Amino acid sequence: SSLLTALSRVQDCFCLSDPNLPDCPIVYASPSFLKLTGYSSEEVVGRNCRFLQGPGTDPAAVAQLRQALAAVPPKPVTVTLLNYRKADAEGRQQPFWNSLHISPLRDA
Repeated sequence: SSLLTALSRVQDCFCLSDPNLPDCPIVYASPSFLKLTGYSSEEVVGRNCRFLQGPGTDPAAVAQLRQALAAVPPKPVTVTLLNYRKADAEGRQQPFWNSLHISPLRDA
């Protein structure tokens, strides 16, 4: 579609999730998101973003994120999480700081 073509040209690192589907799965991930995380589109689409979390991810920051998204209506939120890239051949996952800026999109 023309929307997907336009989104693929955006240089920013982002993904889109669908809150109307169970577990709010990713429905689109930008090329920059895929490059940063090391995952392919096939590995990302259909999963909740929590798969990027790991042992160093701050539970308080995750709780802040969940609280904003659970509000009715959902509220915009900005949090910084320690996330993890896809494991390398030795099974090591490299951490990265992820500044999340989440804004619910509403039907017009």
